[in-house]
Amino acid sequence: MQTDKDSTLIKDAAQGEVDVGIVLGSGLAEALGSAFQRVAIPYGDLPSLPFKSLPGHHGQAFVGLWQGKRVLALSGRAHLYQGFTAGEVTANVRLAKASGARALILTNAAGALNPVYDAGDLMLIADHLNLTGCNPLLDAEASPRFVDMSEAYSPRLRAVARRHASPEHRLREGVYVGLVGPSYETAAEARYLRTIGGDAVGMSTVLETIMARSLDMEVLGFSLITNVVGATETTHEEVMATARASAPGLAALIEKALVEI
Repeated sequence: MQTDKDSTLIKDAAQGEVDVGIVLGSGLAEALGSAFQRVAIPYGDLPSLPFKSLPGHHGQAFVGLWQGKRVLALSGRAHLYQGFTAGEVTANVRLAKASGARALILTNAAGALNPVYDAGDLMLIADHLNLTGCNPLLDAEASPRFVDMSEAYSPRLRAVARRHASPEHRLREGVYVGLVGPSYETAAEARYLRTIGGDAVGMSTVLETIMARSLDMEVLGFSLITNVVGATETTHEEVMATARASAPGLAALIEKALVEI
């Protein structure tokens, strides 16, 4: 099985089983600090990871020691809007688990639905709304298939994140809405998503969380708020620029939190 072969390569690079997996959202790879002693493995050497190039997503797995933990940081994820299936979108989670990871940190760039949020804020994901119309557990081989999602995002790890956050992180906590994309939301859609409880919206993360919980992994999620939905015209360039500017703060918070993960 290709996942097993790829996980062996990762464990060899890590010199042991991985402790924590991290999925790096748009622009975050550039913010990884020198404290993360890592080697890079191109996705081309990891055939179990489907990938199509996107700005801000490098298609590399970084493996090494960070705060005394063996870490697998994945720069580049598959998206439904690129034509991938729910199973392909969550191949990264299965690889992290096969490599030994017991906890998964998911990061993304997201638009704010909550009117008190500003671009540059960091949102700790407390819960999500999966509006993609997909679920990776529809796969007949997925086991278990009936997974409790009442505490999808680990209360313990959220408490760790809050404990290590500083005022400079402008940390919020809210509900992430996952859509297929790739178009941004209409004004009516934004009002609807806010009405049903969404605080931020994006095009990833929810399927990865479902898969991680099915594999009994603790999940910690962060959204970099890159724009306020409906406030001004949204462009991909704007989203990327804000993500890159905010990414060092998120990387610093992850570095502090890793001690307790």
